[in-house]
Amino acid sequence: MEKHKTPSVMMIFRIILIIMASIDIMGQSPSSIPLKGAFIIGLVILHLNDIYRNYYQLYEKNRIIYYISMSVSIIAIGLYVIQFDNIPLNIYFIFPIVEIFIYLPTIQIGLVILHIFMFVIGMFALKAGIQQALIPYFALMALIYLVRSNSREREKGNLLNAELMEANVKLKEITIIKERTRIAQELHDSIGHALIALKMHLEFADNMMESNPEKAKDVMKKALVISQTSITNLRKAVDVLKDNQAWKDKVKLRDSIEDLIDSLQTAGRLQFELFFDDTVEFASRDIQNGIFETVREAITNGIKHGNTHTFHIDIFVNEKKVLLKVEDDGEGCTDIKKSHGLRGMEERIHLLNGSIQFVSAKGHGFAVEAEIPFVTNVE
Repeated sequence: MEKHKTPSVMMIFRIILIIMASIDIMGQSPSSIPLKGAFIIGLVILHLNDIYRNYYQLYEKNRIIYYISMSVSIIAIGLYVIQFDNIPLNIYFIFPIVEIFIYLPTIQIGLVILHIFMFVIGMFALKAGIQQALIPYFALMALIYLVRSNSREREKGNLLNAELMEANVKLKEITIIKERTRIAQELHDSIGHALIALKMHLEFADNMMESNPEKAKDVMKKALVISQTSITNLRKAVDVLKDNQAWKDKVKLRDSIEDLIDSLQTAGRLQFELFFDDTVEFASRDIQNGIFETVREAITNGIKHGNTHTFHIDIFVNEKKVLLKVEDDGEGCTDIKKSHGLRGMEERIHLLNGSIQFVSAKGHGFAVEAEIPFVTNVE
């Protein structure tokens, strides 16, 4: 609950009214000076009561004492108005309503009824007419209530703006985290695959260096091509991180996958079987990019962890879904532990509103199976 204190300007205004009311009381007759002094002291005490009630925030700390303090103020000022009926006291009598309506978090109906009751008593005691007293009183009360409503709406608006700003900060933080994850995944996919391909070619060349120098030289040349291609792919990866330009050159997905396979085929060590449905070429660039990265990571994962020799890759469209399966004949495992690569595949497919699962058994290879809603490309 928001803490409430009557503003210092309001306190100063109250003091001015007390002074003006005291001057008016001193000028009235036929009361004696000591009695007038007692009335003035009573006004000062009432003012101190108002200060104490608001400064120490009794509404929050001790609700019973607050009600007593407010009731004393309403009744006492009402009696003062009946006794002296001067303008400063009439204005001072409005302050409790202002406090109830403006400064309290909820309107206290009991205090409002008490204020109305004292006003009606004063109206009859002073023989004031309904048009001269009651109608202006309720009009003023309605005006104060409208001020309260407007103030509460403004507070709600400020609170909503603060919440929106906080949510915006959190959204920026989440966006930064996602972007960092995307950068890490993109670098892992593009560089990781290239390094594995280079390692395979260099190992093969090293083994063939003495027995077949010419073959080793050919493999070294192919390794050089892979390194040059890797540099190009790395530049494309940077473009993807900037504004997703890597796939805007309209390179066919089939060609990209075949180039990927070609970069890994060294003297027949790895075998690939690719079934590709050309309908997939009409899928959106995001889907094609996701498929390519998943295939690349699945192959890399099989080579690194499964001692794989053969890959079966199926990519086709069925019932408005792109189905992807990459299966290898590697060692497999009974307990699949999701590495950075497997988690990256999951995140990539999930971002495309798809699903993915990993299937493996000891000695029976490893399979990556994914389904992605088919969405056509919009240029």
